[in-house]
Amino acid sequence: MRAETKLLSYAKPYWHLFVLAIVIVLVSTYVEIMPPRIVKDAIDSYINNQNIPVNDRIAGVIKSGILFLIVLILRFFLNYGNIYLTSYLGAKIVYDIRRDLFNHVMRLPMSFFDRNPSGRITTRIVNDTQNVQEFFTTVVTSIIKDIFLLGGIIISLIQLSKILFIQLSYIFPIVIASMILFRYFDRKVYRMVRTNLARINAFLAEHIAGVSVVKIFNAEEQKKKEFDNIAKDYYKSLIKQLYVFGIFRPFMDFLYFLGLSLIIWFGAKYIMNKTIGFGALYAFASYLDMFFAPLRDIAEKYDIVQNSMASAEKIFNLFKENGEKLGKPDGKKHVEKGVVEFKNVWFSYDGKRWILKDVNIMFAPGYLTAIVGETGAGKTSLMNLLNGLYVPQKGVILVDDIPLQEYDLKSLRREIAVVPQDVVLFSGTILDNIRLFDENIPEEKVLEALEKVYAMDIVNKLEKGIHYEVVERGTTLSSGERQLIVLARAVLFDSKILVLDEATSNIDVETETRIQKALRELSKDKTVIMIAHRLSTVKDADRIIVIHNGQVVEEGKHRELLKRRGVYYKLYEVQFEI
Repeated sequence: MRAETKLLSYAKPYWHLFVLAIVIVLVSTYVEIMPPRIVKDAIDSYINNQNIPVNDRIAGVIKSGILFLIVLILRFFLNYGNIYLTSYLGAKIVYDIRRDLFNHVMRLPMSFFDRNPSGRITTRIVNDTQNVQEFFTTVVTSIIKDIFLLGGIIISLIQLSKILFIQLSYIFPIVIASMILFRYFDRKVYRMVRTNLARINAFLAEHIAGVSVVKIFNAEEQKKKEFDNIAKDYYKSLIKQLYVFGIFRPFMDFLYFLGLSLIIWFGAKYIMNKTIGFGALYAFASYLDMFFAPLRDIAEKYDIVQNSMASAEKIFNLFKENGEKLGKPDGKKHVEKGVVEFKNVWFSYDGKRWILKDVNIMFAPGYLTAIVGETGAGKTSLMNLLNGLYVPQKGVILVDDIPLQEYDLKSLRREIAVVPQDVVLFSGTILDNIRLFDENIPEEKVLEALEKVYAMDIVNKLEKGIHYEVVERGTTLSSGERQLIVLARAVLFDSKILVLDEATSNIDVETETRIQKALRELSKDKTVIMIAHRLSTVKDADRIIVIHNGQVVEEGKHRELLKRRGVYYKLYEVQFEI
């Protein structure tokens, strides 16, 4: 389905408002055509008419002036109504698109987010939808109005003087030809501008995010040169677009003045021959000016249309992305025990390189289980599979002896709490972040969760305690404080399965001790899985699973694994230089 058709499907619920807007546009167009006719009648019927008494001529001019004023007032209110209505329509349609797009993005699988940077997704939801809104508010009714206005002007010109219109009509083919040429060249340079602008945005997003690396390696001068080259390409494309605009608009002015010259040249003869009156000549010149007004703006409107259609195409391409498979909506919704088993699991992110190879592991409540391995061994991938964020190519994952895909995954994820290394906190209070803005959960329950993770004293030291205001991503809190808050969240929601993914890698010893103590208590009746890189954090685990090159190579307690002098021993040797 084309982008235009999809846009119309979003506009369909508001068709009655569009009809009203078109009616207002038609009335507004008729009203805008009236002033030259009123002036023409005032000049020819009263000012230059020597056949009626002076008092009647003055009364006629006053009458024309009052009518002219009424038309101007009516024109003001019609334009106001048109602008208000189209702006309202644009805002409503884009609200619907933006809401549906965000909801759709939330349903997409993790593989989509692996392929698409967050900046690009944000641009689709914010910037591209804004471009579509501009199309509805600025272009749609404006194009309809321009079409009817041009048609009304041509009819009025013919009614005023057919012979003068014929002599003027030679410039119309030139106007049409110039518009076709403009459209061709503008489309060409517009694509160049958009491509180079996208290059600038991508460069900025990448290098501002990695500015610390640039500074550490003193690469500022090199990056300045790279940015300068990209910016120059963008500048050159803008100059090319300027050439197109710089030729088109003055050429339209040239054609206007050429037409005006023809009107004066031939009109003067017809006035002398008394074929037409001076008022008709004035009206003819006014209508010519009105005829070229929308043509002068067509360049800007055409760019808006191109921009909007390009944005709409990107938006609806995003809508085409297949949503995440969430198991069976009517499947099992609750975890009874929390026993997790990986059976012969093979997994690859790209279908080319295996991250996990024939993995067989079982996790059960009552044990604190740790997973260790070098970077890239596949530790985090195990947990992503457990959450159903990815689906293994081979093998099966069981929870309480039931395959993962037999569950309603949305419900299952409520039973699995994850404490990641890079903790995400939202703007709000600590209380809001622990209960995830669910005001049905009483404050007392939150305090109990903080007590269970031994974080109550730390929170009480903060200004306003659990009502401390957290800024975006919790940057005013230490890494350890953020980890404890997220751990308290997991305890509050009473998840049967708790996963810590490198959660203790960037925290101080005191906070690590608190987390270890809390995990020992939680593991008595929950399935607790601790992914770690620092082996010092897993020494007291009931069971340590060693992952190497995507395979389970060792399993046992800390001292047992050291005695084997295998992969675990080598990792320990590297970290502690024994």
